[in-house]
Amino acid sequence: MFISELAEKTGLTPYTIRFYEKEGFLDERYIRRGENNYRYYCEDAVERLRNIKAGQAAGFTLTELKEILEACDTGSLTTQKKVVFLRQKMDAIDRKKAELDRIQTYLASILALMHSEEQVSAH
Repeated sequence: MFISELAEKTGLTPYTIRFYEKEGFLDERYIRRGENNYRYYCEDAVERLRNIKAGQAAGFTLTELKEILEACDTGSLTTQKKVVFLRQKMDAIDRKKAELDRIQTYLASILALMHSEEQVSAH
């Protein structure tokens, strides 16, 4: 399939697909070049790109996804490694949530202070 069809099937732009190719997420297993030098993508490319999108939606960075996908490709992604990846991501999410909670508390205190100042100046 051409890149336009792959883009339609995955919801990605052709630019993003080319970026993933350049970054090594799509290699000769997923792409063939025709005589006209056009790229032809196999059906497996759809699944690969959907996995990348799902990983990003779950909060994984492209670096993390590349490591995971390379381990999958080589058959070295054991259940133990999967557990480690998921626990690390969950820990990172917990840290991010705690940071966001601190920011929210700080902003709420600023709002309360501003509200107090408004009431004082209104009297």
